[in-house]
Amino acid sequence: MAAVRAIFNKQMNDLPKNYTGMGLFILWPVMAFVMGLSMDEVEASSAMFIGMIVGRGTLMSIANNIAEDNEYKGLRFLVMAGVKPWQYLLGLASTVMVASAASIAVLVFMGGFSGDVLIRLIIVSTLGIIASSILGGTVGIFAKNVQQSTAISAPLMLIFGLSPMFAGANETLGRIVEFLFPYQVLMVVLNSYTDFVRALIVLAVSIVVLLALFAVAYKTKGLRG
Repeated sequence: MAAVRAIFNKQMNDLPKNYTGMGLFILWPVMAFVMGLSMDEVEASSAMFIGMIVGRGTLMSIANNIAEDNEYKGLRFLVMAGVKPWQYLLGLASTVMVASAASIAVLVFMGGFSGDVLIRLIIVSTLGIIASSILGGTVGIFAKNVQQSTAISAPLMLIFGLSPMFAGANETLGRIVEFLFPYQVLMVVLNSYTDFVRALIVLAVSIVVLLALFAVAYKTKGLRG
């Protein structure tokens, strides 16, 4: 676990300097508060932005961090030093999870979530952040630099971050989107999804599949980073 702690400590020290990453997580609660007041629906607004943190904010932050390490040959150094894929991802994702958890905590307070809804929210949000971190990690490794990472992340953020919010407007879209992990998070947070076990299954399968893709990407592209 020494490698994980070292990566985590490095990222925590660099976090205040990463204005783009920090801005993502600070911006969501502010936007949720303003939108909630304008619509007089603070709870619904808070739930929507929790889904956006999981589907968009975490993904972009992880992708850009890894792309930066890739651009400056950091990944190649880590592989040569014997750092395993799961150690690197866990150390990096832990930092992003701290920022995500802080933003979600603010949104939970704003939305007034409590009881069983809060417990389910914590569970699915944690699993969703893990899945989004792994996806962002894969994007970051395949990107040659931060600019390319942003270009690749943009369409993914539209799919994972925005499509769940419009699933109810189209039946076909709804059938497709229900298999995406951010949709499961959003539905549980909104307390309108009755099959909690199904949500956990979708999240668990997403994590396993994305973790396998990340491991392959790390061993192939990472060595040439």
